[in-house]
Amino acid sequence: MLAFDTGATMFQDIRFALRTFLKSPGFTVVAILALGLGIGANAALFTVINTVLLKPLPYQQPERLVRVYETFLPKGFGSVSTPNFVDWRKQNHVFERLEAFSTGSINLQGDAQPERIPLSTGTAGMFEILGAKPLQGRTFLSDEDQPGKPDVAVISERLWRRRFSADPKLLGSTLTLDGKATTVIGIMPASFQFPPGSVTVDIWMPLQFSQNNLAQRGSHWMAVLGRLKPGVTLDGAAADMKQVAANLAQQYPGNQKGRSVLISSLQDVLVGGVRPALLVLMGSVGFVLLIACANVANLLLARAASRKKEVAVRAAMGASRARLIRQFLTESIMLALAGGVLGAFLGDEGVQALVYLASRQIPRATEVHLDGTVFLFLLGICLFAGIIFGLVPAFQSARDDLQEGLREGGRSGVGGRGAQFRNALVVTEFALALVLLIGAGLLLRTFLALNATDSGIVTRGVLVMSVSVPDGKYPNKSMWQRFYEPALNQIRELPGVRGAGMISLLPLQTWGTNGTFGIDNRPQGEPGHQPFAEYRVISPGYFQALGIAILKGRDVTSQDSASAPARIVINDALARRYFPGEDPIGHKIVWNGPCTIVGVAGNTRQAGLSADPLPELYFPAAQAGNGISGMTLVISTNVEPSSMTHAVESAIRTVDPSQPVFGVKTMERVITDSLSNQRLYAWLLGVFAGLALVLASAGIYGVMSYLVTQRTQEFGVRMALGASTGDVLRMVLRQALVLIALGVAIGLGGAFAVTRVLANFLFGVKPIDLATFAAVSAILIAVALIATYLPALRATKVDPMVALRYE
Repeated sequence: MLAFDTGATMFQDIRFALRTFLKSPGFTVVAILALGLGIGANAALFTVINTVLLKPLPYQQPERLVRVYETFLPKGFGSVSTPNFVDWRKQNHVFERLEAFSTGSINLQGDAQPERIPLSTGTAGMFEILGAKPLQGRTFLSDEDQPGKPDVAVISERLWRRRFSADPKLLGSTLTLDGKATTVIGIMPASFQFPPGSVTVDIWMPLQFSQNNLAQRGSHWMAVLGRLKPGVTLDGAAADMKQVAANLAQQYPGNQKGRSVLISSLQDVLVGGVRPALLVLMGSVGFVLLIACANVANLLLARAASRKKEVAVRAAMGASRARLIRQFLTESIMLALAGGVLGAFLGDEGVQALVYLASRQIPRATEVHLDGTVFLFLLGICLFAGIIFGLVPAFQSARDDLQEGLREGGRSGVGGRGAQFRNALVVTEFALALVLLIGAGLLLRTFLALNATDSGIVTRGVLVMSVSVPDGKYPNKSMWQRFYEPALNQIRELPGVRGAGMISLLPLQTWGTNGTFGIDNRPQGEPGHQPFAEYRVISPGYFQALGIAILKGRDVTSQDSASAPARIVINDALARRYFPGEDPIGHKIVWNGPCTIVGVAGNTRQAGLSADPLPELYFPAAQAGNGISGMTLVISTNVEPSSMTHAVESAIRTVDPSQPVFGVKTMERVITDSLSNQRLYAWLLGVFAGLALVLASAGIYGVMSYLVTQRTQEFGVRMALGASTGDVLRMVLRQALVLIALGVAIGLGGAFAVTRVLANFLFGVKPIDLATFAAVSAILIAVALIATYLPALRATKVDPMVALRYE
């Protein structure tokens, strides 16, 4: 009987709440919209965080998967040499499996137009270590990574459907990959991605170590993936592998001195770079939700004040305080659930927008979608929000004096605990909004500072595209003479082309090719203190095409042929670091033999606009032989660069019809892409800060509107006694300014503490940047005053005679 009564009472509460909402449609719409925006933003960010940070990787027992790196003094770590990998396999005691892999791309030729396909090569157990099963066919056999074995490949379901129209006969047939007949042995499902977090790989082939690979302990080029034995911890594995590294350092002191091993979980490797940014953004949308809740709480407090008579009548008729509290909580939770429904829709749209805008920045972006976990999170947010913004109005209404409520006839004054709490909520909203706006301002200034940074290159009117020629296609080191030089000559003759050159790796990349080198007869130095530089292979015309000045000596020219003495151009950063106070021209750099320095070029930002220029070595392409299989063409034009794409591709194919071109973009787009992370973070935090500003402004507008309504009689009396409209206007604005000033003061204090979290995301601006703090505060105050002015203006239009009769 009690359960039936409770259920019936709850049903009555819900019906009464619905009638109340229908009587106040404006209030209902504003409250649901505010909550929908706050909940939707949280749902979108939590969906990304749930997939990227919380869900296990889509592999078998992913908690046991680790990446293994070689380290070198003082703090560097990176890829692994083939001999070291082989010795690690033999000597470790902690890995169930240890596999190596590398990523790149490969030419797919055949009846259709040739194209460049992302590729990963790996040792035979690459799929087995992940527990990955093919959609069709099989993966690698245990001996297919041995030299001399037939060429086989596993392809992705994406490539199978796109290029081959899901032909069931493809399995067992051959493809022409880099000019070689390769048998298709398996098809991996579209959900499979390896290496994780990389570009989407569509072809996997066995990694076969040549005798040259096995002999070069100093050549570090592979990535290593390990599966720990059951019960082995990261610390235990690290200790074991450091002992293995120490043994190798004793055995091979020339290559291994100062080198050790670093082990990281695969999950941390994949998401570690984005975790801080995602947590900062999640904190920002949490602020937005708090502001939305404060807004709705303010609305409910205002409504509660106007419902005093209703509450008093219900209490007089026997409703208990608990019953009244439950009624108010029912209304607030129903509002929250309605806001949650809207938030789910907005969150889904937000997730799709995020995946579209940030698929390169967000690992596992293809897996991001709303699921059961997210809906439970949404439900939790709704209940939390409903209780939070419903409790204070509920307790206050239930606590109000019964006789006073009946006497007031539904009218309320502006003082008391309710007004104080409403004012506190407005101050809180402004403080939170200011913190978000300052954070967004700092990121915006970072983005602008990066945009204004001198990259060291000319970007306007420059087209770039990549070409990769299979090793062995042009024998006797004739790749330069038989392909690249004729192609460059063809391109230079095209109408609209000012100049053309090529480089092995463009500036502004997230990775590099580098190593130690010697200088003349100077001592080599201890590990960690040896000369170290980026190295690039370039053709004549490269510096000219990108507007890079030759500061001393000369450029790479056609004189630097394969038969000429080895020569090299260095950049200004290398000259200043390793030849301070002297002319480097004529000195010799030792890199696979001595090379004479013939020129010093201006600096470029190789590792991104936020990184200082690094020391760099430029080797002539003609002297690199067949070591220039992958190159990027740089073409400066007098016309719109993208309009040259077809002509340049045709010129390349006149030299080699089977050669695909890929990565076609303007140099301006390269700059834009290099700032994609900063742009994304600034844009997202800006959107959230904008939401906070709108909600906070709506909050003060609502409070001041309520204030004007409640003080209508007072304003009328004052005007009847001689107060001017200006006096009334100043009276309202003065009260609002007190709230705004308190909010700004508290917000500035919070920003001083919170913006330090952004330090790692900033460039060219400090976390405590007074100009940003002042400008954002001024904007917030201006917007708040505009939101206040409208109800204040309404107060000046009160008719004193009408106000004196106001009940």
